[in-house]
Amino acid sequence: MLGINEQSVKSMPFEQLALLIESTSTLQTVKTLLDRFESRLKVSTAVAPANDLYSLDNIDHLLKRVAFPKKRATPRRSVRSRGAMKVDSVRESNNSLSRSSRYPVRVVLCAYMILGHPDAVFSGMGEREIALAKAAQEFVQMFELLMKIVLDGPVQNSDDESESAAMKRCTFRSQLAAFDKAWCSYLNCFVVWKVKDARSLEDDLVRAACQLEASMIQTCKLTPEGAGGDKLSHDMKAIQRQVMFHINS
Repeated sequence: MLGINEQSVKSMPFEQLALLIESTSTLQTVKTLLDRFESRLKVSTAVAPANDLYSLDNIDHLLKRVAFPKKRATPRRSVRSRGAMKVDSVRESNNSLSRSSRYPVRVVLCAYMILGHPDAVFSGMGEREIALAKAAQEFVQMFELLMKIVLDGPVQNSDDESESAAMKRCTFRSQLAAFDKAWCSYLNCFVVWKVKDARSLEDDLVRAACQLEASMIQTCKLTPEGAGGDKLSHDMKAIQRQVMFHINS
């Protein structure tokens, strides 16, 4: 209903897909769906028979890496004691942890962005990018197959032993487990890529800061001790302050 699927995202312009994914309606709808899947998965694994080999992987360490910081409202003045405020703070922290989702909606939707427009998402196609693109495609396929089973129910067995036919024999429960397994793989690749992406950005910022400082030294004619060869003009001092501000930021 949202118009987001494996085929549509490949033909949809990047800007249109970005706006669609970031819309409040999309985020709320997909989050509701993912929360239901998570709830059913927890129930399914809790009542699974002893010979069922699938169990929930602990991915808390990965989820912390992709957590979006929540906006904090400006605190109002209150006559409450500092102890009461501390209790409330701890309670809010615990509630936040209990509400954290196994499937962060924006990270899930990023898989469609990667699938549809890898050139716009990635600055290059190295080992990490290739692994993430593959994991995103597999995750989307498992996600959409799960949706198909939700809408149409399990498909009858087929005598054809092809891979597609084998996939059609999935029940909701088995496909939910396959979906979660694909999600864990995708999330791991996503975090590995983001760490590398963050380091690359940090290197770019350091390089830019060095270039700014070198330019300032040349423009303002600074000596190794930091003072100008001639008395700095008002404009030169302004350039120096601006560059130092950006470097320290």
